[in-house]
Amino acid sequence: MASFPPNRATTLKAAFRACDVGPLVGADIERYYVDLSNVRNTEAIESLNTRLDFLEPAEFCSILFTGHRGCGKSTELRKIQKRWEVEYKVIYIEADAEIDILDAEYTDLYLVIIKKVADELNKLNLKFDAQLLHNFETWFKEITQETEQTVERSVSISASAEAGGQIPFISKLLGKIQAQIKGADKQKQTIRQLLQKDIGRLQADINLLLGDAFVKLKQKYPEYEKGFLIIFDNLDRVPPNVANHLFFDYSEQLQSLHCTIVLTAPISVVYSEKNLSNAFDTPNIVPMVNIYKLERQRGDLEYNDVGIKAVASLIEQRVDIDAVFESPQDLLELVKASGGHVRQLMRITAKAFLTAATRKHNKVTTDDVTYAIKQEQFNFERSIPTELYSELAKVCLTKDVPKDENGWLMLFSLWVFEYNGKTRWNYINPTVRQSDAFQEALQSITANP
Repeated sequence: MASFPPNRATTLKAAFRACDVGPLVGADIERYYVDLSNVRNTEAIESLNTRLDFLEPAEFCSILFTGHRGCGKSTELRKIQKRWEVEYKVIYIEADAEIDILDAEYTDLYLVIIKKVADELNKLNLKFDAQLLHNFETWFKEITQETEQTVERSVSISASAEAGGQIPFISKLLGKIQAQIKGADKQKQTIRQLLQKDIGRLQADINLLLGDAFVKLKQKYPEYEKGFLIIFDNLDRVPPNVANHLFFDYSEQLQSLHCTIVLTAPISVVYSEKNLSNAFDTPNIVPMVNIYKLERQRGDLEYNDVGIKAVASLIEQRVDIDAVFESPQDLLELVKASGGHVRQLMRITAKAFLTAATRKHNKVTTDDVTYAIKQEQFNFERSIPTELYSELAKVCLTKDVPKDENGWLMLFSLWVFEYNGKTRWNYINPTVRQSDAFQEALQSITANP
């Protein structure tokens, strides 16, 4: 992640850095966070906080937090982390750094969670019950055919030095298995089959360790009266087929661990005939920031000035507009091209700054903005199958996605956005909407309804 400039950016270079697409963390949250509650339904965020508040010590649950990738979920989760650090020991996990995001299984999540808890206990100078730990390690070594010698050989010198040479064996063991699961397909399948063959034992042993960790944590740190809160971010990056498998076929397993877990999920899983609410409680959905005036009978919607100004404030909070734009109208064009999608806004705005600097301009011009938006458009054109443009045109007219694999793909790939508040509806990503192929499909459907 790029480091933000110390003040609002006044040069193209600083403005480019200020539009880093990563989530806000630490002090940057207070500095750059913009409250969008007036233009975006924030019930999902407050509902999650309320659910955590309602839990009593030793009560656990798994909560789904969903929305489009890049809509600002990670920043909201960082705020949630900060809010609850007084009652929970929060462990923040970035899924894509720990598992194979393109081929994830619930057992992978189990191993990551217990390893992270073991690591956290070690940092706090706490230890699992010796007998429980021995039972788990012995069984785990047996089914994976690992020994202390094979595990020790796999631990890098740098990792040992970083931990002061005090890495618990359970962390070394699980770390090696995780690396193998992320690696060769043959090893991955073998390990998963071994674990799933005795999933009852794996689940029971992990829950015994989690229960022991909860007791040890409360004894030494009574302020963490609700125990561990696991925030599993970036699971929304798993593709639709993996998400369907993970959140429907194994929903029970994802809710069986004795700790409170917040799981990010792709928005595509909400659009399923299986009904996600049958597997989990009602998911908490973070929608797009609404920049439109909804008229269902219109294909080309007018803009909502309040929403436009709110999204523009995301850039205004980071950048001195007069110093880096020739005209404030150029910023508004970038906002309209974002569709209210925060990451897309940051990406195309950063591209405009980079383009202006490359062209030796002192400020961003209208041509720079047009070029940046066009590049985003071209990126989408390269990925959209020709035959799907007619389906996208139908979405533009009906304001709803099909509840099938094409619909899931549209949402996952950010070709279509969800907006909700008093009503729920879908609309085409503006950069997709301006492509020639889409416009031709729209004209064809309009002419032949």
